[in-house]
Amino acid sequence: MSKIKLRGLKLLEGGAQVVSTSPGDDNFLATGVCSPLALNKINLTFLNHVASDGSGSCITAICTEGSAGRAAASLIEARQGRGATVELHKDVSTVSVFTHDQRPQVAGGLLEVLARRKITLQAMASSPSAVSAVVSSADTEKTIGALFDAFEFPAYRSPSDWYGAYEGKEHLLRKIIASYQEKVIRIYDIVQQSELDLWSLAVDLSEVGDLGAALVALGRMGIRMPFIIALPSPENRMVFNFCFPGGQDAPIREGLSSWFGNTSSARQSRVAVLYIHGPHFGDRYGIAHTLVKALENRGVSLLSMGCTVSSISTTIREQDLAAAIRALESTFNRSSA
Repeated sequence: MSKIKLRGLKLLEGGAQVVSTSPGDDNFLATGVCSPLALNKINLTFLNHVASDGSGSCITAICTEGSAGRAAASLIEARQGRGATVELHKDVSTVSVFTHDQRPQVAGGLLEVLARRKITLQAMASSPSAVSAVVSSADTEKTIGALFDAFEFPAYRSPSDWYGAYEGKEHLLRKIIASYQEKVIRIYDIVQQSELDLWSLAVDLSEVGDLGAALVALGRMGIRMPFIIALPSPENRMVFNFCFPGGQDAPIREGLSSWFGNTSSARQSRVAVLYIHGPHFGDRYGIAHTLVKALENRGVSLLSMGCTVSSISTTIREQDLAAAIRALESTFNRSSA
């Protein structure tokens, strides 16, 4: 099988992951997660959120610098209500491949090769340019090798070539942590995509590779996937949310069922995705909190959210799109405006 050609890959090591699970009627992303982290100036390098995992819970997974992991977990735990849980995973790495161009086979190929190498996926998110996976730091080297099994990177013939270019530059990724506070956060652009369906699926960890194969098959059919996130849920399962263009229910459901049999998936139609790009997303605090509060104040409910590399992607009901755009344009300094 020919490898998928991509432009490059990026590695962010030395992180910590905090996973919060709470009852579905206690969706406290703004007040319980983003607000305390922003107030304590804790940078988020990665963030995923689903308002409903299909079984009555909302889940949020964030990554920070490793040194901030315990503080982040304690701050979130202090805001938790009854029935909620907080887990801290130390020593994680985030690996990103780009450019994926909304091709399901990129995320699918990544899931397949991680499963083949027996590397446990701890979270996944996409931006318009990249797909990112969170893995244990102990699996970092094995993950880089796995990526070269599935993908072709023109600038690097092998993992050793890539490491040769990467070593010595990794400190630059941490040197750009913003130490200033803008009165109005500057962003590059707000991009919208509507007429989508939001699919939700919970799979056992042992089935992650099968989901990858299903996504690869959908990609070969020419179906685009503008959004994907994955978060850990109880009982060794991963919750996936992904968006596909509306009107393609039959081939998508057939493609999923061919790999999962009777595994049920939920679909919500008339969904939109908003992509917010910024110069310091992922390396300064408070951006996610500002965005979530802006939408909340306008009565816009987040269905799911992913933040990786330099973008935040949010899924909302299509009927809320105009209100969401107004909220973001009045909250952020949009460079392209």
